[in-house]
Amino acid sequence: MNGASRSSEPFPYVEKVVEWDRQHVGHFVMPFGSNAGFVVDHADGVSWYTTDGKEVLDGSSQLMCVSLGYREQYRREVAEAVAAQIRKLPYSTNFWGFTNEATVAAAQALADIAPSALTMFVFTPGGGESVEVAFELSRAYWKNKGAAKYKIISLQNSYHGIYIGSGSATKLGNGALTRPYGPPASGFRAAPDYDCYRCPLGMSYPECGLQCAKMVENTILVEDPETVAAVIVEVEHGSAGCIPSPPGYMEALRGVCDRSHVHLIVDEVMTGFGRTSVNGNAFACQISGVAPDLMTMAKGITSAYVPLGAVGISKEVAEGLDGSVLAGATYAAHPVSCAAAAKVIEIYRRDGIFQHAADTGRYMADALNEELLAVIPEVDQVSGFGMLLGIEVLKNPETKEGHSHEAMEALQEGALKRGLYIRLAAFGSRLMFCPPLVSTREEIDRMIAILADTFDHESWRHL
Repeated sequence: MNGASRSSEPFPYVEKVVEWDRQHVGHFVMPFGSNAGFVVDHADGVSWYTTDGKEVLDGSSQLMCVSLGYREQYRREVAEAVAAQIRKLPYSTNFWGFTNEATVAAAQALADIAPSALTMFVFTPGGGESVEVAFELSRAYWKNKGAAKYKIISLQNSYHGIYIGSGSATKLGNGALTRPYGPPASGFRAAPDYDCYRCPLGMSYPECGLQCAKMVENTILVEDPETVAAVIVEVEHGSAGCIPSPPGYMEALRGVCDRSHVHLIVDEVMTGFGRTSVNGNAFACQISGVAPDLMTMAKGITSAYVPLGAVGISKEVAEGLDGSVLAGATYAAHPVSCAAAAKVIEIYRRDGIFQHAADTGRYMADALNEELLAVIPEVDQVSGFGMLLGIEVLKNPETKEGHSHEAMEALQEGALKRGLYIRLAAFGSRLMFCPPLVSTREEIDRMIAILADTFDHESWRHL
């Protein structure tokens, strides 16, 4: 490492590693030429540890992706499955109809837990790629039908990725995340979202009659249904701060898509694999029973131990694509990643992880309401499905004015100093509390105690 060799003194070595990283490694969501100032060394349980031995409880499953946490048993099981696959078949392309046992096993595992309407699966390298592929599949389907339907409708506050298509559908921060790359691709439109706490239409649920869903239909009508291919939606906004859709919204949206003859794409990249479990469900759309035409997946599919994404396809869409020849990525359906997915899904089912997540999610919500909402004036709401919870932090509860980004960053830093990592919403003043699905109540209590202490003793309020 250009002279950065380990010595008997750990701290000078770490300083060299941090400095080399700063000069030569680019980090996302961080100004180029800077880094966090520490090195993550190893992980165990629901914590990760820095090279100087500091324990940090993972209150956000990093990017809401490390669903099984870092328990030694699960790390060993998945590592053994991955190692066995590398020894047997380290790579095999998905092109030209090539297949292998690991890919088939992963697809069969998905079929066992996904909505029954989804009968075919396409594997991708990750979440953003899954969204890109879903758009391609929808457009190809309509082209095969002889229809000139290509437009994609997404929601304000949505996050679907940062590539050309997925980034154009991402409307979080009014497109601020992708604006530096230039204008969005053509054919992407946005409708008001379902944030009942800060309703973009100035209405109140349920008296509103789900006007936000009707606005999606209005957007389709304005654009002309003959040109609209699909609507893409998160059942719960993730990066916007864990904002759940209200009861009845998904059913209403399914009706809108059916009447307009457009596909419903449900983005379950963050919400899937038990993250939003309320009754043992694997995916958020199963809460309402709404069946998507296409469903994107990633993150929890392998507990993020290795990269993988997938798109679930309904029988109708699959039949409409029959005979189509579509391009794909080199690492699509990578057998090593598929072996990891098959093992992780086996663990989810064998160990009852989805039901555990539902039970723990209820415990989390109750504890956050008791320890934060009831006693900390700035905390005005705890919401979300399962273990994907958002915490609204206000400067002025009467006007719902949020705190500055600097204040929220100080709150986050204060928690990190005390040994808890939590994510902030990309914009606005919401904390995201989403620990690994395997967390125990005792571990949840430790996390919430640190968070409450941070609220009480940090000087963040004055920023």
